[in-house]
Amino acid sequence: MAIYSQGYTFNLGGRVETGAFPVTVLTKGNAISGIFIMVFAIFWSATALFIGQDILQEEMPFRLLPFAFIIPGVGLAFFGLYSALLRIETTLDGRQVTIRKRTWFTTRTQTLPLSDYPGVLRKWVTYNRNKRTHTAWIAALPHDDKTKRIVLGSSSDEAEARKLVEDYARWLNIPALESTVDGFEVRAPEDVDRSLAELAAEGKVASSYRAGKAAPAEVHVETGSDMIIVSFLKSGVPLWLITILVGMVAAVVGAFVGFGLADDSVYMAAAMAGVVIAVVFFGVIRGMKTRRQLILRRDRVLIASLGKDGKEPKISAELMLDDIEGLRIDRAQLGGNALWFDTDRGSFPAGDNSPRAALDYVRDLVIAALATAGDGSAGKSGTET
Repeated sequence: MAIYSQGYTFNLGGRVETGAFPVTVLTKGNAISGIFIMVFAIFWSATALFIGQDILQEEMPFRLLPFAFIIPGVGLAFFGLYSALLRIETTLDGRQVTIRKRTWFTTRTQTLPLSDYPGVLRKWVTYNRNKRTHTAWIAALPHDDKTKRIVLGSSSDEAEARKLVEDYARWLNIPALESTVDGFEVRAPEDVDRSLAELAAEGKVASSYRAGKAAPAEVHVETGSDMIIVSFLKSGVPLWLITILVGMVAAVVGAFVGFGLADDSVYMAAAMAGVVIAVVFFGVIRGMKTRRQLILRRDRVLIASLGKDGKEPKISAELMLDDIEGLRIDRAQLGGNALWFDTDRGSFPAGDNSPRAALDYVRDLVIAALATAGDGSAGKSGTET
């Protein structure tokens, strides 16, 4: 059954085979599931109508009560019909795109030049199946008009989706795109497999970093002869998440105490809940005190964290310079923004929830360091705060 998420329609695992033009990709709804949904919807509405016959004879507004069940059933029947009839046929010939979309009982055709698309975008989407939320990665041609968006391929594996994007970018000779808070990060089709260090050294990736430039207050930078250590001083846990946790704790404790007024034994349960809550809060506070770091060496970048005890940093990701192909600022996993390192095996965040100015500074610093990594000038003694 076709999946619709964030303005994109696709069949999970489907993909366009690169080769000679023209090429056609077909996305269809699931006729069997659509028919099943329609049958269920008709049964639901008929049952509601049968049971509510007597209520329909009552005075207003009581006679409207059966329609609270009948109307959703009718809507579900239309959804099943839409799913059964959906058919999207997209043809690419190297210069233009033709989209034929059948919904209900009509077919609409649109033709537009390939140049109307900024490139091939790798995008993370979610969808619901069997009462569970799943994730997928798609390689798509984005467009402001949702009816003109095209999904070339999809996968549940992030690394595979990145390879799809690169293959399609070379095939169509258009840029490969990654999402950012400002729009897209663009890689030319001839540069999709080149490292960020190479591109920075050639000046293809810009950096406004200058030696001696003051770092934002939320960033601490230490430089040595063979490494640069960047510390993000702001907590990676957003304030809204902490607020929600506090509210949940207050509600749970209040409920236990309230019920305990009638039964003293409930205080034991409240005490146990308090212990669990204390453990959760300890974890949150510990996370807030953890200092997140980027350690830049001449041949690799380490994403790490350092507790208040000042012990050896805990490494969460080790990225060789030759593996890093992109560096962008995009939404973090828990809200706010983060600095994302893109590689062929996935994307890795750093500096979650840091202010935009801090992330911009660190991005420019990293690009400048990568550009000079080959000549050994990436580290110089000093400290910036």
